[in-house]
Amino acid sequence: MKINVLGSSGSVAPGHNTAAFLIDDHLLLDAGTISISLDQEAQFKITHIFLTHAHLDHIKGIPFLIDNFAIGKERRRLTVLSGPEVLRDLKKHIFNNRIWPDFTAIPTREHPLLLFQELSTRGFFPLGKYRVYTTRVHHTVPAYGYLVEDSLGNALAYTGDSGPTETIWKRFQGHRIKGLIVEVSFPNALKQLALLSGHLTPGLLKEEITKMPVLPEKIYITHPKPLYRKTIEKELARLKGIPLEILEDGMKIVI
Repeated sequence: MKINVLGSSGSVAPGHNTAAFLIDDHLLLDAGTISISLDQEAQFKITHIFLTHAHLDHIKGIPFLIDNFAIGKERRRLTVLSGPEVLRDLKKHIFNNRIWPDFTAIPTREHPLLLFQELSTRGFFPLGKYRVYTTRVHHTVPAYGYLVEDSLGNALAYTGDSGPTETIWKRFQGHRIKGLIVEVSFPNALKQLALLSGHLTPGLLKEEITKMPVLPEKIYITHPKPLYRKTIEKELARLKGIPLEILEDGMKIVI
């Protein structure tokens, strides 16, 4: 499993793209950035996008990607997957023929460029050699985390945006998690803001780690607010004995 970190920031700033993790060139976890990070050939390889939630920093790459699909010479189709609430928000507020064209009816409803696929938190969604498990997480809007597991049982887990939670750790118990991508948005001094907005600080992450049945082989930190990144890095460095690495745009990970 090869993961290309297209974006890993909690906000947009020069040199900082928002969340998007491309697996084996075709499976995307969140879509905060796509077309500014990938050339056209690479964009056209994407077939499925699994969204954690409908906040703008996690979805804003989709309209431009599907627009590129529409003007490409070859006919392609993109499937966007998530929980029903997330997909309803996309249909109502983005692909509504006002903010952006409704590509679920272009060129026709029988043969659209864009499909929406609802996911269940029971079982898994099969996609090629992978099984994708979905679970709820704790955020200010309906939000989901994912576990992508290969045929050998090696797995990547991704929390998306989530404050303190119990569900995701229980749901992924028994899986061999080689890598965990988890958010830390704010420094410890802003703990209350983190809790109110459904995010983590380094201190809150430490508490989440105690809930994990088994520590993942590697924990990758995503979503730091650029303004607080240096402070967050210093505070994470004090968490001894935990295999942490802060993600940067353009990094490559192999699971």
